[in-house]
Amino acid sequence: MAFTTRKVFQVGDEVEVCSKQDGFHGSYYEGIVTENLGDKYKVKYKNLVEEDDMSTALEELAEVDEVRPVCPKVWPDFFPGERVDAFANDGWWAGIITRKSGDDWFVYFPSTFEHIAYPKKHIRLHLESRRNGWVSRDGRVFSCEGKPPSCKKRLSIVMGGSSSTSVKARLV
Repeated sequence: MAFTTRKVFQVGDEVEVCSKQDGFHGSYYEGIVTENLGDKYKVKYKNLVEEDDMSTALEELAEVDEVRPVCPKVWPDFFPGERVDAFANDGWWAGIITRKSGDDWFVYFPSTFEHIAYPKKHIRLHLESRRNGWVSRDGRVFSCEGKPPSCKKRLSIVMGGSSSTSVKARLV
C-alpha cells in the first residue's frame, strides 16, 4: 500500500513500515529510523528480530512509500463492521470487528479468512495517514495524539448534488 503523504523522517523518528511481502500484506511493523538514504530508510524494528540471532533487533531497508508515522492508538467503543488493526505476530494487521463477547472483540481478517478474539488493548481503530493527521474509513479525522482535532470551521455539505440542498455544519 502506498501512502499519499510524503513525510521526510529523521534518524530516531518512530515509524511504522507496511509489508509488501506475500502473506504479510496489510500489516504494519513499528520501528525507528536509523538512516535516511533519500529514496529509502533503514529501519530497526521494535518487535522483529534477526533470524540467526533472536537477541538482535531486525534492521532492514524500507522504501519511502512503505514508511509512515506511528499510528495513534484510538480505542473507541467498537461496533460490528468497523475496520480495526489488531496486534498479533509482532505487527498490526487490518481486520473487521464482528462481535464482542465478554471482554474480547472478535476480528475477521479477510486476507486469511481467520476470525480471532482479542482484548481491547490489542486493537486500535484502522486509520490512514494523511497530510493533516489520520482519517478513519468513515471520514473521522484524528490528530497525532489520537484525538479528533478541535476546530470551529464551517463547511457546506451538499446533498443530492445541488447546492440548494446544502446544510451548514460545524466541525467539533
